[in-house]
Amino acid sequence: MTAHWFQVLIDWVGLPSLALLAGVLIYRRWYRQFPFFTLYVIGAEFVGVGRLFFSRSSLWMYSRFYWISDAALAALAFLAAYELFFKRLFPGFYKTRFYRVLFPAVAILITVAAAWTALIGGHFSALAMTTRVFVFLRLAILAFFVVLMQVMGRRWSKQEFGIAFGFALDASTSSIFLGLLIHGANRNAILKRIAVFAYDIACILWLYCFWPAPTQTGTPSAPELTTEALHKAKQWEESLKDYISPGKR
Repeated sequence: MTAHWFQVLIDWVGLPSLALLAGVLIYRRWYRQFPFFTLYVIGAEFVGVGRLFFSRSSLWMYSRFYWISDAALAALAFLAAYELFFKRLFPGFYKTRFYRVLFPAVAILITVAAAWTALIGGHFSALAMTTRVFVFLRLAILAFFVVLMQVMGRRWSKQEFGIAFGFALDASTSSIFLGLLIHGANRNAILKRIAVFAYDIACILWLYCFWPAPTQTGTPSAPELTTEALHKAKQWEESLKDYISPGKR
């Protein structure tokens, strides 16, 4: 009996955690800094409630809802990682409307096309492949993010670290879980629980990182310059004027 309730706890502890996290993100207004991550959290909560609802229906209905929602969540998680990568490291790139809209539009089109193919043609392997592609792209983006953060000497915020670590933990274990499902491996049920347990840890980590209110993130004030530094700056300015417009002074 105890083992049964422990299994239920592992399976569904992420649901109340995501609900509380969504409330924190909205109440603390974290959605202004991380809109795609907020959208992912809300989407994950609705998907979890939907799976709980369809778990009592037929296997045919539940399997279709599961694979379509899994591909949609993978796309949202990819967009959250993309947001973290480009918005943090390449803000100029992210401010351009075309590039800001391009990746979300492509992700939505791929997900809708895969879902349409699965529902109309019955090719649900397309959804599984779409999910695996999004998981792989998410891992690649997170790997580049970590490397470039170190190379460029950027400092992590607690929220950025929480998002990156949580998604990396979820993506790595999800890859194992998807491989087990696709190849029909049923040798060890514990292996299938690893992805669920890792996701629970990620949800609790996100909740911990986003619980405090965000600090003011306005433009930092320029450091005060000494008189000597101002004098040297004036000399460089005069020298540059002489170089550009010789003989006009």
